[in-house]
Amino acid sequence: MEDTFLEALAKPEVVPGGGAAAAHGAVLGLALLEKIVRVEGKRQRDGSESNAQWGDLLEEVMTLAKVFLQLREEDGAAYLRFAEARNSREGEREVIAALEQAIECPMKIMEAAQHCLSSVSQVGKHCKGHLLSDLLVVCDLLQAANLGAYRIAQANLLVMADYSRKGEYQRRLSRLRERSSEAFQQTEKGITSRQLA
Repeated sequence: MEDTFLEALAKPEVVPGGGAAAAHGAVLGLALLEKIVRVEGKRQRDGSESNAQWGDLLEEVMTLAKVFLQLREEDGAAYLRFAEARNSREGEREVIAALEQAIECPMKIMEAAQHCLSSVSQVGKHCKGHLLSDLLVVCDLLQAANLGAYRIAQANLLVMADYSRKGEYQRRLSRLRERSSEAFQQTEKGITSRQLA
């Protein structure tokens, strides 16, 4: 199976880089989540409310995957914009705006990964027990995407010279990381408690 994104990632080029790789990790997690939802939806073909619930979840998971595919592209474009603005000696305002985009995009990846957890939790409450280990892999992939995006946002933030703006971004980033960490712990706890029941 050919994966042009992985081929591009392996090349010695500026983009795609770490932010795009983080978003791609989330795409992998959501592909596995889609599989779990499809298995459950196929198992329940009786037209019941439960079957409709799996259909709604499938639509939500597929929409989330599209978000990450878009963010994967957006991250590379944002970093290229910043590199070009800095290298072309554009005005300071343009360079700062481009740098802020290069910080905001990985933060969006973090937010989107956290947003996925409501779908993961919903699936975890209703799927068959033998699928819970796969669901934990979904959590791990989303958590890796979250942490990877944090690393990229943090690295881009180091370049910012405006200490006031830098401090504001650092506070936002730290709060986002803290909320995400708590959300992932709660989601995993819900799944593992079902495994042990």
